[in-house]
Parts: sequence; C-alpha cells; structure tokens
Amino acid sequence: MRGLGTRSGLITVIVTGIVALGLLAAFLVVEWTTRPVVNPLQPTANGSINPAKRPIVVGTTSGAMADLTVSIDGTDVSDKIAGAGDGIVVDAPNLAEGPHTMAVSYSASNLFSRGASAEWTFTVDKKAPPLKVNVPIGNGVNTRDVRFAGTTQPGSIVQASWKGGQVAVAADGTTGSWSMQGALPEGRNAVAFTATDEAGNTTTKKRAIIVDTQKPTLTLSGQKQLIKLTTTPSPVIYGKVGGDKPRDLIFGAKINGQQIPVLKGRDAMGGKTATADSEAAGSENGPTLTIRGNKFALAPGKLAEGKNVVSVWVRDPGGNIARQEFTSFVDTSSEFGTQQLMQGATGADVDQLQERLGEIGLWKGGSTGKYDAKTIKAVEKYQRKYKLKVNGKVDARTLRAIVGKITVDLSATTLTLERNGKVVKTYRVAIGQPQYPTPTGSYKIVSKQKNPTWIPPKSPWAEGLGEIPPGPGNPLGTRWIGTSAPAVGIHGTYADYSIGSAASHGCLRMHIPDVEELYEMVSVGMPVEINP
Repeated sequence: MRGLGTRSGLITVIVTGIVALGLLAAFLVVEWTTRPVVNPLQPTANGSINPAKRPIVVGTTSGAMADLTVSIDGTDVSDKIAGAGDGIVVDAPNLAEGPHTMAVSYSASNLFSRGASAEWTFTVDKKAPPLKVNVPIGNGVNTRDVRFAGTTQPGSIVQASWKGGQVAVAADGTTGSWSMQGALPEGRNAVAFTATDEAGNTTTKKRAIIVDTQKPTLTLSGQKQLIKLTTTPSPVIYGKVGGDKPRDLIFGAKINGQQIPVLKGRDAMGGKTATADSEAAGSENGPTLTIRGNKFALAPGKLAEGKNVVSVWVRDPGGNIARQEFTSFVDTSSEFGTQQLMQGATGADVDQLQERLGEIGLWKGGSTGKYDAKTIKAVEKYQRKYKLKVNGKVDARTLRAIVGKITVDLSATTLTLERNGKVVKTYRVAIGQPQYPTPTGSYKIVSKQKNPTWIPPKSPWAEGLGEIPPGPGNPLGTRWIGTSAPAVGIHGTYADYSIGSAASHGCLRMHIPDVEELYEMVSVGMPVEINP
C-alpha cells in the first residue's frame, strides 16, 4: 500500500485540490450572478412609460426571493406582479399621467447579500408624439433612393415602412429632427411613418409617394400658325404628351421668361376646361387647358406686341419636366394702351408710345413706328425715371404708368387725368341725377368712338325714344368713351349749362372741346376710378 508521500499520492492531492477550487469558483460565480439587485429596466429611473402600452419591468435576482414587496406611490401592488427571468413584471395599466414613485424590496439567501431594495421615480406619459413628414415635398420623386425627413418628439424612433421594405432612425434628442433613406420601387407606394416615443406612445401618418424616374414626352403641333399673330394676341397652343397619363401631369408655360399660372391635367379631364383660378375663367387672358386623349390645347393668355419667346412644359409626379420652345411675333393692335409692347413690335401703337416718351423728353426725332434698340433705351430711361423694373419692355406696370388713369370725384364733379404719376389735367363734369346715380368703384375704358350714334338704353326713361345720328342734337356730343361700368360712359354734351351738376342718367358729361381733348389722351384698358 502506497503512502501519501509517494508521487501518485501527491498527484491525487493536487487534482483533488484543483477540483475543489473549481467547484468553489463556480459556486462564487453563481452566487455573484444571482445576488439580489433592484434595477429599473422599463422605464429607467426618471424615465417615461405608458403602462397601457408597455409593462413595468424591474431587474432582480434569478434566485429565490422572500418577503417581496412592491409599491407605487405608497400603495402595495405586490399582487400585480409576475416573474420575467431575472426580474419582475408589474401590471399597472391605469396609472394616472404624471410622476410616480416606485419601491421594491426582498430578501434572499446569498453569500454576497441577504437582500436588496431601491426607490425611484418615473413619469407616466400617455400623449402620442407629434409627427411631421416634410420630405419628400409633394407626392412624387424622380429617384428610387428616396430621402425621408421631418420632426417628432426628441429621442423618438421613427420608422418608415412600405410593401417590401422598411427603415428606422432615432430622432435627434434635442430638436426632434430625423432623416433617413429608403429604396422604393417604381410606381405608386403607400408609405406608413410611425413615431414611437420613450413611453411607447405611437403616431402614424401615411403618404402615397410616386416614384417616377422616366421623363414625359411633349410635342407641339401647328407652330407655323403661331409664328406671326395678326388677328389675336391670345394664341392656342396644341400638342400631345406621352410617357405619363395626362391627368397626372402639370401643364405650364413661360412667356418671355415669365411663368404663367400652372394648370392641372386632372382638372381638364372629361371634356372640362381647366383654368388657373376662378378669376381667369372665361377671361381672354387665360390661361386655360383642355385635354382629349393624350392631346391638349393650352391658351397661355395674351402675348405682348412684338417678339415673344414661349416655352411650354409639362411636369410629371416625379418632377421630371419636358419642354418645347418657339417664337411668336404679335402685331394685332394699332392703339397704344391696349397691349404690352416689346422689341419687334411695329405700327401706330409704337408711334404713340414714342410720342408719349417725347412729351417727357425721353425721345428725340420723329416717331418711327418700330420698337427697335433706340426705343428700348428710351423705355429703359422711363423705367429708371419712374422707379420701375428696367427691362426695356412696355410690360404691365410700365404700360399702366405711361397710359395713366382717370379719377372721378363725384362730390366735386371733377374728372382728373393722371399720367407718369402726375396730374395732366382736371375737367369739370356733370354726374348722374339722384334717381340715376353714377356708380362708384374701379372700372376701365372698354371702347372709344368718334361722332357716335345715340342708341336708347333699355331703361324706362328712354322708352319710346329712337336712335339719334351724329350732329348737334346728339346727347353724346362728338365723342364717346365707354367704361366697364354698366351703361356708363364719358361723353360730350351740347347742354353746357349742366356741367358741374347732377344732371345725367349716370354718365359723365363734358364740354365738347374738353372731351375731344381727353379722347386723344386716353386708351382702351385705362383704369377709371369713380369715388363718392
């Protein structure tokens, strides 16, 4: 029999010692990992939760517990707990909104600790987080790699999901801003954005986002008829589109670089005529749009006298744009004031423009009737002088300034002509009788006629009267300047004694020499303001 002092006996002792140490180490590890703790997991200390959405979870030992006590705001809720691995779950869905205090304590048979306890506060938050999706702007994009961005409650998780994919990101902890990229398929996508805050509250917003990476096609027809317009300054542009349904397109045009109001294809479907707004409906100034199949007719509105560069475009839901451009020369008017003018315009209206510029010292020499480089420089001088946009064109604002306006003061029985921001002349007039008052408001000159024929109006006072030809007995005198006020005009009268009184049936009477002088200084389209 071998003794302990033998070599084999020594090995046995060493092995036995190692095993014992291993068992001790394992025991200590188990004791340490199962030591009693109280660790608020959901929510964390000073955190937020909606207990109706998420349970309250507290980390504890995975070993045996005794004398477990759980309270919220001093009320024992130990009967509402359940185990969850290394912890407990507290079911308290009806906690009121606001701050709460929670306490947990228990005892355990553990080498390192005989028990654990802790107390902390948390907040119940039942309000859904705000959520804004600012990007993409509109419902269409022209790339499959789509950027989503917006704002929500700071720290919330935002998820975007669609058929076949989803992405998520945490919002900035201070500003609440968020941004992420998603690869959407071509076509129409239903995307749901959901923001989830720390408390578990959620807000969902849905967007229909169209991915359209293909550019539409646009062709115009009948452009030869638009190269020169001599009968109307308001053309109709015909064309057709492809690649997208016309109802999904936006139609527009630029005239000499200025954008007209856009029109929606869907508003022109079913035989309807789309207008940019209610004010434009039925107006010769348009714009209007009609669509039949994939063909369209676009009326962009009035073009200025002279050379016009017109660019027609269509935009699809993805923002892809197709354009076609052409040049149109307009020469339809001979009276200055009825049309805007620019380089290339010719005729009597340009003569009158040059004469007007000469009256204020900006044009030297006789009128040429041609809107050339010299005319452009004179118009630019005028625009600088009167603080208008300097572009060398008689655009709408410049035209209003040169043409001027008429202001009528009914209480003073006067008519004043203004031009270039200054009073040209003031005339005495007769106004409507009390039973036939001259209307007040904003109007414009719509017609001019020399030696007019008086035609009885449809009114009881004119019943039974016939037409009166030009001559000394004509109630209109030698000139008629019609306004947009119903049946009201500015005209001459042989009854000089009535001037300065309320004697007419609504019209504005003037001395014959005065109305003949005024007639030469006004034009169709000139504003007429009639004040009380």
